[in-house]
This record gives sequence, C-alpha cells and structure tokens, in this order.
Amino acid sequence: MKKTILSIPLVLLLMAGCRKSNNPTVFDLGVDIQSSFENDKVQVFIDNQPLLNTEVTTNHTLSLATSISTANTEGNHTIKVIVNNTVVKTESFTQKADLYIGVNFSKQNNAVSLIYAGHPFAYD
Repeated sequence: MKKTILSIPLVLLLMAGCRKSNNPTVFDLGVDIQSSFENDKVQVFIDNQPLLNTEVTTNHTLSLATSISTANTEGNHTIKVIVNNTVVKTESFTQKADLYIGVNFSKQNNAVSLIYAGHPFAYD
C-alpha cells in the first residue's frame, strides 16, 4: 500500500516532465538593410507580416541604411524583400537560435541578396 501511495506522485511527476510544451521557443531576429541603397523604397516581410516599409539610403561609411530587430519563433520562415516596388527577393530560412539577416541591393544587376549570420553584424 505504501509503495502504491509513493509511486502515484512519482508517476505524475514523470508524466509532467515528459509532456511536450506547446510554447515555441522565441529568438532574436535582426534585419539590417546594408549596402547600395540610395533613396530606395524598401519593404521587408517575415512570414507575410510587414516588418519594414520605408525609404532608405545607405551610410557609405558604415555600409548600413537601417536595422530592425524583432522576436521570432523557432522553425521555418520566409523573408520577402521588395525594393522600389519592382525588385522582389523571397527566401525560406530556418531559425534555431538568434539570427541576423543582411539585405544588400545591386542597382547594376537590379537584384537583392541576403546574408545570414548567427551574430549581429559589426559596423565601424
């Protein structure tokens, strides 16, 4: 009888420890609008949710126009960048930790490129 009484709390504790959490892990997501922007309208969407919608110009000394930081859940996501309502870049990414994305623009090629890093970008 004593064994049964003692084992009930132990079983309940074990079940509570094994239960999967429904709360997703949240990490930092930084998006830096970096090089070659000059009075360009930039829109950034994460999973179709607007993150940025503004006109930007890159500070050529820093190679940075603007930086946005938000919280994002662990898992698969999509980033969509639109420059001047004509150039569109969409990519999928997986977030497993803090993540930082650099957005660069080539007017010559009319193309957007993305750089992914596990740490914030350094600007001098």
